[in-house]
Amino acid sequence: MIKNYILDTNVLLQNPHSIFEFGDNCLWICGTTLQELDHLKSVGGETGYNAREICRILDEMRLKGSLLDGIKMENGGTLLIEPDGVSAKYLPDGFSLDVPDNRIISTCIFLNTTRCQESPVILLTNDISMRVNASICGLCVEGVKNDKVKKTNYTGHTDIDVPQEVIDELYAKGNADASDYKNDLLENEFVTLHNGNQSGLSIFRSGYFNIVKEQRLFGGVRPLNKMQTYAIHALMAPVEEIPLVILSGPAGTAKTFLSLAAGLTQTYSGQGKQVNDEFRKMMISRPNAGSSDPGFGYLPGHLDEKMAPLLASYYDNLEELIRNKGGRSENPQDIKNEVDDLFAAGIIEIVPLNYIRGRSISDSYIICDEAENATKNLIRDVVTRAGRGSKVIVTGDERQCDVPGLDEFNNGLVYLAEKMKGSSLCAIVRFSESNCVRSKLAETASRMLK
Repeated sequence: MIKNYILDTNVLLQNPHSIFEFGDNCLWICGTTLQELDHLKSVGGETGYNAREICRILDEMRLKGSLLDGIKMENGGTLLIEPDGVSAKYLPDGFSLDVPDNRIISTCIFLNTTRCQESPVILLTNDISMRVNASICGLCVEGVKNDKVKKTNYTGHTDIDVPQEVIDELYAKGNADASDYKNDLLENEFVTLHNGNQSGLSIFRSGYFNIVKEQRLFGGVRPLNKMQTYAIHALMAPVEEIPLVILSGPAGTAKTFLSLAAGLTQTYSGQGKQVNDEFRKMMISRPNAGSSDPGFGYLPGHLDEKMAPLLASYYDNLEELIRNKGGRSENPQDIKNEVDDLFAAGIIEIVPLNYIRGRSISDSYIICDEAENATKNLIRDVVTRAGRGSKVIVTGDERQCDVPGLDEFNNGLVYLAEKMKGSSLCAIVRFSESNCVRSKLAETASRMLK
């Protein structure tokens, strides 16, 4: 039976192309949503971008027929617009029509009494309170399910028991034949080989176990556990081999710190000079979790002022790396000055994540931090901005979403990891609480305060 779905505005703002994801059913958009989209299309950041995108889609659709009567879509579904049905008579006395959510609820009830009597509409919204209000008004209401990622709990790492000769071959040649295990492994999966007390760290590539050796980074940074060893290998791998690295896991596992250290290793000599061997510069970015918009449009001031809170969170790590490297001196002010020089010289650039969209960035080391606060569309657009010679590092904790509408099943980090796993161009390292290196308190809190 054909179903009637009506989409709340927030569903379209999260994914403008969601109208094409409901099969051969009837998809309704009400007049209130059209008015909200018109108002939001001029705002900055992800919200404005997605509002303009859905308006563009609807403008293309209207050329194919009447939106009031319904337009057939390629997936077999029908797209319809209902501009009317806003009336207080459809709502409880305490529900004001000044609230857009209530106007949408009113339209749903109107449709149920007119055009959708045989198959009542199902209101789809990611707004929890709207779901409560709609159900009070007798509507069938659901959260959007088709934007959820089916997580497989892939960690990017596994342990395998192997014959001793496999480990011997790994150390002797730098790689070992893995044809007997290829059906159980994904490309670029890190594998710890075991035989009794013997072990070897490797990465599975092109049918072989390839040895993973410990590497030291800028500031003398060295791995403190095998997962950090794997992470550093991925971060330092040539861009031709692994241009995308995804590091996920709880706070205190050094995801950002290692990413910065590896970036400096490949861009900065530590003597006030740039290293041009690998990348021209390091770009650091993250979504703005301070509002429902992952861009920086709602922060006050010009761009430098908007970026100040973002910049501050990285200064401690950069100063520690400069101090450990042995910069101009041990004087705190000299160390701070050297960090400032990194930005002034363009060796490090801080950029709001949303501002990367539309750019083509080449020969750069790009860190997308706290990606759990990015939408799927935003993280896709950012990763696809990587030009020739660029490496993209995406970090975050999928369980720590701070943006309304995002959770551990639909945020940009988990979406990217699930879609890119097994790609020869991507390496994934998912840390656990046991990999915390910050302090005993941080490790315990990460485990107990879930």
